[in-house]
Amino acid sequence: MVGWLESLSTPVAAVVIVGGFVLLSLAVGYVVAKITSREIRSAHNDLAGFILAVVGVIYAVLLAFIAIGVWERFEVAQARTYDEAGALSTIYRDSEAFPEGEKLRREVRQYTESVITVEWPLMRSGAEFRLPSPLLERTAGTIRSLSVTSMRLQNIHAQMLTAVDTALLDRDARLTVDSRGINGIIWWVLLIGALVTIGFTYLFGFHHTVMQAIMVGSLSFLIGVVIFLTIALDYPYRGSIAVQPAAFRAAVENYDIIGP
Repeated sequence: MVGWLESLSTPVAAVVIVGGFVLLSLAVGYVVAKITSREIRSAHNDLAGFILAVVGVIYAVLLAFIAIGVWERFEVAQARTYDEAGALSTIYRDSEAFPEGEKLRREVRQYTESVITVEWPLMRSGAEFRLPSPLLERTAGTIRSLSVTSMRLQNIHAQMLTAVDTALLDRDARLTVDSRGINGIIWWVLLIGALVTIGFTYLFGFHHTVMQAIMVGSLSFLIGVVIFLTIALDYPYRGSIAVQPAAFRAAVENYDIIGP
């Protein structure tokens, strides 16, 4: 189900999730209003309002906690791509100091382009692929085998070793952060909390049904928007709202400026 929603564009997914949530809430509210007495519900408006306030605060805290956690994970995933691309640019720039620099630059460029053209489409589709990258591991091996003949080259070599280790770690983090989403139990808690919160609005007795529909619709709309945002950001590299390979494209542009 989530995979199907991720395949939709952002506006369509928003309409499906938020609109469906609102329509379902209004439909259930209409049925409840038809099978229950307005007088009975009106007699408990004060008590229901007090309990709804408590329930609403609890559910709002839960929604905020999960939404912020998902957003922070999205930001971390995006930052990892820039760290990895920055490390690759450092390797590409410093390789000029070594006789093997041309070969090393060719390997770095090949890996960067493979991330854009091969890995990113796989990540967008949620497909699994091998965590170690033969291209990046080959680059790391080339760096470790460089001939260091002076103190100057030793300092540059140490910087390149740090950069390739950073790239390897960031790549692992980039792939693993997208391998797991929100725990299924949390999704059940979110949905049950939404059911309880919106369900309390059915206990109010309004003289005008339209006013109750507006209240129920507004509340379900806000909850639906947060749930949509959570689904959209749950997997940072998938769906219509996803981290883009902009950092790696910028790295390739830097390679062109630095030279072959």
